[in-house]
Amino acid sequence: MSKFSPQPHPGPTTPAHVADSSAADKASQKPLRERSPILAHLRKSMLTGLLTAIPLFITIYILSILYGFATKFTQPLAQYLVNRLYTESGESASAFSNFLKATTSAGLAIAIALVIVYVLGLLGTFFIGRQILAQIEHFIGNLPLIKGIYGTTKQVMAVFRQGGGGSGFQRVVLVEFPRKGTWTLAFVTNTVHDAQIGKLVCCFIPMTPNPTSGFFQMFPEDQVRTTDWTVDMGIKIVLSGGLLAPRELTHPEEKGLPQ
Repeated sequence: MSKFSPQPHPGPTTPAHVADSSAADKASQKPLRERSPILAHLRKSMLTGLLTAIPLFITIYILSILYGFATKFTQPLAQYLVNRLYTESGESASAFSNFLKATTSAGLAIAIALVIVYVLGLLGTFFIGRQILAQIEHFIGNLPLIKGIYGTTKQVMAVFRQGGGGSGFQRVVLVEFPRKGTWTLAFVTNTVHDAQIGKLVCCFIPMTPNPTSGFFQMFPEDQVRTTDWTVDMGIKIVLSGGLLAPRELTHPEEKGLPQ
């Protein structure tokens, strides 16, 4: 018998690089928050910032459209007055003075537009002023091309007004637009009788978030679903993109009310 007893054969050893790769795989399987709390914080902050910024950006965009519309004709006059004022005061041209000129011109253009609107509204409250406005409208109404544009625009503005010369939107309905199975909020503006189809409902389908633009469609009466929503509620629903819509929609026929 040999004095040297056989030693057990050692098992296969794991190389160091294999062990390191296995540890790296286990680390990569950890949740994202455990791996990188900074990325999780950035993700949460960016999401919160977007939810806060989107309404702000939409508001600024709509205000910029209204500003461009209101100052389209008053901006040249305001720019002329501001340049004349800075020329007489002897202000030297610099970045700061240019910024002041641009800011002053924008504010003055808005002020001029507001003054014009106020004066027109003031004229409409007096008998003589109404006579003057009537003569101006009569003159515009006799112009070959302008009378059609002015008359149509005035009628549309009368529809948007609630009372005071315009019947406004009659009611809020649901129509299948732009395809079957898709229900869209619409405002009824008028009804037309067709000898072949029957009663047609004239509907104005507003766009979100600007309800002053949209589509005009005519639907048969049996394809229009009347709601119990008021016109003000319908406008709020359109402006909010449906966020302010009631949880349940009740139709007048379901409550036994007249349509």
